[in-house]
Amino acid sequence: MPRIRSDIPKEAEERLVSEYRQKGPLIYLQIIECIFRDQVVGQRAYNGDGILVRETALKDNKKHGREFVWNDEGTLESVEPYFDGKLHGVAKQYNRNGKIIGTYGCVHGTGFDIWRSEGEDGPVGISEIHSLQDGMPHGYEWWLKEDQRSLWHEHHWREGISHGIERMWNNKDTLKRGYPKFWIQGQAVSKRVYLKAAKGDSTLPVFRAEDNRPQRRFPPEIENLLTR
Repeated sequence: MPRIRSDIPKEAEERLVSEYRQKGPLIYLQIIECIFRDQVVGQRAYNGDGILVRETALKDNKKHGREFVWNDEGTLESVEPYFDGKLHGVAKQYNRNGKIIGTYGCVHGTGFDIWRSEGEDGPVGISEIHSLQDGMPHGYEWWLKEDQRSLWHEHHWREGISHGIERMWNNKDTLKRGYPKFWIQGQAVSKRVYLKAAKGDSTLPVFRAEDNRPQRRFPPEIENLLTR
């Protein structure tokens, strides 16, 4: 397993913020704040068995340093570096044996946040791609099926706000009821309103009937990731 060097000072004192609890299907982790020189410099989250599942370094109430995420068995899943609240540097994802199965890089919150899924026989490829700009969702968000060529969810963002067309598909590769959905600056609108607005707004993706199928031809920067 990879060796972990915390970015939270060893001298930091811990203070309980909230206890672990469940409310129906919702799970609230136990949250511990780390205090050093009268400043909150980190946060740790524990599951119901007392296992550490997330550690986040903080500065001025923003993520600053590395964030570690473990599964409920205590196996490291990912390490993401932050600077002043934004992803900055190379993030790493690990398998259950502690081996790196994927990386991605962002510069001050701009780039692609990539997540790879793992089956019983090993990695099955990229499952999520989130386009980020300046620390916020911006551009396409794709949730991929195992074939790496088709989607089960697609969303479009602009500066952290839903702005574009959202689609979800079922296992038969047909759109789920109620999709596509159309968004303009965070507001759900009708298809008619969207089409009219898109004629004069280049930030809105063009609606094409063929895109109601889940198969996609991705831009080169995504294709490069899929073929590695």
